[in-house]
Amino acid sequence: MVASVLKVAVLQLALREDQEERLKEVEALINLLHHREPDIFLLPEAWISLDPLNNLEKAVADSEMAIERLQKLAEEHGVAILGGGLYIARGEKIHVACPIIGSNGEVIGFQEKIHLYRRENDIVQRGESFRTFVVKGVRIGVVICHDIVYPEAVRTLALADAQLIFNPSRILSRGKEAWHLYLKVRSLENRIPIYAANVWSPPKYSGGSCSVKPIYYDDDIYLPELIEARPGVSAVMDEVDEKALSEARRVRLGGRMPQAYYGSGSGVVIGDGS
Repeated sequence: MVASVLKVAVLQLALREDQEERLKEVEALINLLHHREPDIFLLPEAWISLDPLNNLEKAVADSEMAIERLQKLAEEHGVAILGGGLYIARGEKIHVACPIIGSNGEVIGFQEKIHLYRRENDIVQRGESFRTFVVKGVRIGVVICHDIVYPEAVRTLALADAQLIFNPSRILSRGKEAWHLYLKVRSLENRIPIYAANVWSPPKYSGGSCSVKPIYYDDDIYLPELIEARPGVSAVMDEVDEKALSEARRVRLGGRMPQAYYGSGSGVVIGDGS
C-alpha cells in the first residue's frame, strides 16, 4: 500500500550560461537533499537557458540533454522528478512542456503549457489539454507558469481528481507578489496543495519558490500558508498528507452550480432587473 504522506522538494535554480554547470548544480542539489528522502522533485520553467526564445534550437538540444540526465538521477535515487518547463520538439513544432519522470527513470508523460505568455505565442506551440499523472501513487497535475493565472486550469485538474498541483515557473521579480497571490488563491479555492518553482538570477529574477497549503483553523475556515525558499540557489522541502484535504476538497467542489456557469439555458442576463 502506498503511503499518503509524501515529501516534496522544490528546487530554486540559478540561470547559468554553461549547460554542464546547470546540470551539475541540479545533480548537486538532488544529491544533497537525498538524505531527507524526498519523493518528488520539482524544477522551474526554462532553467536550461538564459534566453530560450532567442536561442530556440539550442534550448531544444539542451532540454533533450537535461531530460536524459534527470532520468538517470531519478533512477539512481528512486525519486520522481518533474523537469520544469523545457523545450520539446514534436515534428516542426516546439512546445514548452514539463516531463514527468518516474522513480524508475522512465518518462511517464509530458504536460504542455496551455496559456502562452506574450512572445511565446509567436514562437512556440501551445498545448491542447490538461492531464493528470500518477506519481508515487498520487494523482498530480502540472500548470506551467502563466497557466496559474487562469482559474479554470487548476479547477479542471482538481475536478479530474488531482491531489497535488505543481507550478514550474519563470517569474520576473516585479511579478513575484502577484504570482504568490495566484498560488494562494488557487490553493484555497480548490483546497489543494500547490508547489511552485522559480529561477534565481537577480535583479531580473528573485526566486520565490514555495509550497502553499490551505491550513484548517476553525469552523470550516481555511487560510493558505505559503513557505518561501531562501534567496539564492536553494530548495523548499515539505511533507504533505495528500489525503488530509480530500474531504474538504470534495465538499468545496461539490458545492459548485455548473448549470449556472455553462450549458443549455445558462449565461449572464443583462438588464435592470425590472
